[in-house]
Amino acid sequence: MPKITSVEPQRRSASRRTKRFNVFLDGIFAFGADEDLVVNRRLVVGKVITPNDLEKILFEAEVGKLMERMYRWFSLRQHSEKEVRDYFKIKNQQSKIKGKEQISQLTIDALVENLKKKGMINDLEFTKAWVEARRKSKNLGIRALRMELYKKGIDKEIIEEVLSEPFDFTQGEEELAKQALEKKMRVWKNLNHLEFNKKAYEFLARKGFEYEVIKETIEKLAGKE
Repeated sequence: MPKITSVEPQRRSASRRTKRFNVFLDGIFAFGADEDLVVNRRLVVGKVITPNDLEKILFEAEVGKLMERMYRWFSLRQHSEKEVRDYFKIKNQQSKIKGKEQISQLTIDALVENLKKKGMINDLEFTKAWVEARRKSKNLGIRALRMELYKKGIDKEIIEEVLSEPFDFTQGEEELAKQALEKKMRVWKNLNHLEFNKKAYEFLARKGFEYEVIKETIEKLAGKE
């Protein structure tokens, strides 16, 4: 059975979140491992590795290597579980076209579980952050947010929980609709009453606002004009 003869730190990369090591068995490089794997599997010089353990270690090493990719991806923004699975679905399709080896479903499942344990995948927190960001940057209404979150693979229960939380979304809808419509007022200033109402309604409906909110907002702004 092979024995670990050396565990050497890999050259440090600025993008890495964890230390990585090169593991040598009987003097020959065998695999790369992150710090978690080295610690959890006690990969120290002199340790004898059984064939069964080696198979498990190699699998975990592959998951650990993918984690490095996830650290970089998640540094841009948080992602939902569906987004992670879709990411690898696309990567596998690209690999298939190029005739390269694809990542197994077993590996992807293990990676997702790892991301959950580290708190990187958390659909509830993702939903809260997404709603806050989209309402600030796009002035989106509840209906539009529901649709976006549904496409992100978020469970209906989580969506409804977040959209009905403390800061009263129903109360805030009118203000958001008003802010969104005010940006269009200058562009539509020469329209007659009917044309303005039609364009305003269509615009706010695309933004995902409910009819009553749209009606109230248009009436108030049209009145001011």
